[in-house]
Amino acid sequence: MALVTKGSRLITVDGTTYRWRLRGRPTYDQGLAHSPLTYAAEHAEKPGTTLVARRLLPAVVAA
Repeated sequence: MALVTKGSRLITVDGTTYRWRLRGRPTYDQGLAHSPLTYAAEHAEKPGTTLVARRLLPAVVAA
């Protein structure tokens, strides 16, 4: 499944171009920073295989 080009960004790593995208609208829990954000990335010239990564947010510590 290829990423939608609308709303995606290009990034170059070691001479290879990738397309990445965040979810268009965060979920309720993501907006409150209670759950991790999810990113999707794929090779820009040869789409097809998509890598899905989650960014774990650090715990909020009350002072």
